[in-house]
Amino acid sequence: MAGVFMVSDQSKAVSIEQSDRWESLDLIRGCALLGILVMNIQSFGLPSIAYMNPTAFGDLTGWNLYAWIGSHVFFDSKFMAIFSMLFGAGIVLFTERAEQRGRSPLAMHVRRNLWLILFGLLHAHLLWFGDILFSYGICALLIYPFRRLTPRSLIMWALFLILLGSAISVFTGLSFEYWPENDRIELEEEWQPATAEISEEVALLRGTITSWQPFMSSGAFVMQTFIFWFFILWRTCGMMLLGMALFKSGILIAQGSRQAAKSMMLLGWSLGLALSAFGVWENFEHGFSVDYSQFLGSQWNYWGSIATAFGIMGTILLWNTSDVLPKWRRALCSLGRMAFTMYILQTVLAIFIFRGEGFAQFAQMERWQLLVVVVAIWVFQLLLATAWMQRFQFGPLEWLWRSLTHWKWVPIRKTS
Repeated sequence: MAGVFMVSDQSKAVSIEQSDRWESLDLIRGCALLGILVMNIQSFGLPSIAYMNPTAFGDLTGWNLYAWIGSHVFFDSKFMAIFSMLFGAGIVLFTERAEQRGRSPLAMHVRRNLWLILFGLLHAHLLWFGDILFSYGICALLIYPFRRLTPRSLIMWALFLILLGSAISVFTGLSFEYWPENDRIELEEEWQPATAEISEEVALLRGTITSWQPFMSSGAFVMQTFIFWFFILWRTCGMMLLGMALFKSGILIAQGSRQAAKSMMLLGWSLGLALSAFGVWENFEHGFSVDYSQFLGSQWNYWGSIATAFGIMGTILLWNTSDVLPKWRRALCSLGRMAFTMYILQTVLAIFIFRGEGFAQFAQMERWQLLVVVVAIWVFQLLLATAWMQRFQFGPLEWLWRSLTHWKWVPIRKTS
């Protein structure tokens, strides 16, 4: 999709001093925060395998089937891709500000992301293994040297890394039949676990922290080692580089043309939804078998989600330049300005709803009912963010992260 942006080798001159924040970035971030909950709620409320293999647990007919298809086609990996691009854009913005203020961009960048890695470790091992903060911190440290490249070079490197991530999955899938028999059987059993194994996970997650925290920690270890280095790293770094390119070209901060945003919207939605929807059909045709769906079958959405992410961003950028629903736009901007806090709050709310510390509803709700919970959390977070940002400059965790990065307490309340 590089041709859509029509970027040259010269970055647009972006005036960082004109505004301490870019409304378009906050708006996109706020929308992305809401979007990722549609997928994360499945991990919060259902046995872990149900996220990857919808046939492994529960009913998948009627409204449950529609809920899964809608979530997969419109949300799965789309908003994660957007968050990754925004994070990449943020690296450029943060380091350029550091340079303008006479600070060492490398030292500030390293300190900022080491703290993020620590936050991610605590979040993953103590609360929920699906954390993204750890991955973002590691990837941000690795791609720092790319920040001065031109948009075109960034796009080329991004495509290489994203293709590499895809190639690893494809090669692994094609080689599946040559794996040792014991390894194949083990993966098949993980993909379609026995009822007793699922019941054990349900019992753990409906208990209190002493029962589910070790389960979360062991899952986090797998996610942050094998799964991260083999599967998450490449695409995440690639998407961050795309975000750098979009920021440098001015598109993400509404300095690009409306036609560019319109092209992103039309091409992104049409291509992305077509790929993801065809992938749904293909995976059902293969019976969601592990040898197909875990590897080759995942590629339809792997690429479709990237295209759809651009479609979503193009739609949001066009909305940001219109007079449509201004109050909703302001509420989403407030949410986007405290996305770190609200991301962790989603986990805390999920613990209260699904685990033994609260209502113990883990594995008790249908897929369509989980979407009702999502809407309720959306409304709560939009109201909370709007009220908070009327009084404060930052969300609580944003303030803490900023203070630790600068190694001094920064004011949190708005000044008159």
